[in-house]
Amino acid sequence: MNRNLRFILKVLLVFMVIICILTFAEYRAEGSTIRNIWDAVWYSLITLTTVGYGDKAPVTVLGRIMGIVLAMCSVGLLSTLVGLVIHLLRRQLMPILALRGSRDLKWYVFNVRSRDAEVLAERLSKDEECMLVFPGGDDSADHDVLDNRVYYNADVSRLSKIRKTPDGITTILMKEDPWENYKEGLSDAAGGLECYCMADLMEDGMPESLHLFGKEECLGRWYWQKFPLLSSEKCVVIIGCGQSGSAVLERALLTNVFAAGRVTEYHVFEDSAGFEHLHPELVRALRPGTPEEDSLFFHSESWMEAIALLRRADRIIVTGDSDSENLDLYEKLVTWFGLRDRVSVRLEERVEGVPSFGESEKILTREYVMKNALNREAMLMHEIYSRGSRNPVPFEKLSYFLKQSNVSAADHLLVKIRYLLGDETITEITKENCQKAYEAYMRTKEEKADLYQEMEHRRWMRFHQLHNWTYNAKRNNDKRQHHLLLPYAELDPAEQKKDAYAWEMLGSL
Repeated sequence: MNRNLRFILKVLLVFMVIICILTFAEYRAEGSTIRNIWDAVWYSLITLTTVGYGDKAPVTVLGRIMGIVLAMCSVGLLSTLVGLVIHLLRRQLMPILALRGSRDLKWYVFNVRSRDAEVLAERLSKDEECMLVFPGGDDSADHDVLDNRVYYNADVSRLSKIRKTPDGITTILMKEDPWENYKEGLSDAAGGLECYCMADLMEDGMPESLHLFGKEECLGRWYWQKFPLLSSEKCVVIIGCGQSGSAVLERALLTNVFAAGRVTEYHVFEDSAGFEHLHPELVRALRPGTPEEDSLFFHSESWMEAIALLRRADRIIVTGDSDSENLDLYEKLVTWFGLRDRVSVRLEERVEGVPSFGESEKILTREYVMKNALNREAMLMHEIYSRGSRNPVPFEKLSYFLKQSNVSAADHLLVKIRYLLGDETITEITKENCQKAYEAYMRTKEEKADLYQEMEHRRWMRFHQLHNWTYNAKRNNDKRQHHLLLPYAELDPAEQKKDAYAWEMLGSL
């Protein structure tokens, strides 16, 4: 309960006690004009408001003591109560009026007031004119309505009634507990709302309007998009494999899939047990010594015992979950070993002079949280792949896993564009570079068909291995078994040709 409301209730309780005592003391007293509780209420109100008609007055000692208490309380109490009542009305009425006046705008409704939520809200408001709705609170008393923001405690059903429709309302759930976000998301989606839920899960059977995202997922995608792996880089060291490190490593293994013959060593230090436990099939597939595949090394020793490896590494990524520890580690790498030119550090707050990544302002954006462009590309990818199918399944009817499989394929388009254009510095997909890449593909597809198709098949296998699928002669989705989890050379020619669809996608963008 709001503390202001509690204060009002306490005052009313004290007021009622005084009235009861006053009535008890006066109703039988000789010459008293206060004969019942209503007389006592009348006298108390006249005293509190300092009007003082004089038609009612206590005659007993106890009654006069209560009168003195009321007279003393009248100094400032009434104005305080009136102010609180007005404040409570304002906390309810002003947000409603502001929301009713912005029905033509998009509403983004957050379920928490946190730094990350504020960062995302700021980016959304820069992209489009919208109304941002945050939970209210005692500390928001001075700004219940501020520019394009409303601080208002109301469930989404109440907001839908204010807007008169759930259309145009998007909830963004960013509490620390992912399961709490997920449960709220299911409820919001059931109410017809578009919902983005910060929960790094993979659940089939979710409503179509419920979308999941993770801050670490955004971090990994942003890093490898902005700092692509160069063909000259053969050895990558990742120090710290907690939430951030696992996300960077996972995205590296899904994104950095190139033509056969180009392989990369990934060396991971610290906290790798969680990644190994979650992705045993991928770890097995990328065990050191596997022909024509990247190699994944998990080191049990400290990174300080692997100086020779650090010196030959082409890239060192410090991805611990603590900014202070990451900065300390960076200082050691630079001061002790002189490795400044190849180190990058995950920091949520930028530090001058430190080559860092991971600031919330860069990764918590519409592009990485809502993935609108990426989802459109995934839908187009599925449409192209389904051409000629006897019973094509609409994208929205796919399982969550298959949707993410198409998203992963769309995510790899940037790598294909870089490869076709021979430009490793490209960090954005544009109409111009798509057109040029598609033209390059059409010129070379006959000559390099197997190279292109094998590259896409390796990427497809990598995604399934990440989610612990294994080979079986007969596909079984429940057991995560697939008959195409074979080396490209062992596929039927018809199956090999299907891997060309991801390249043909460039012509449709």
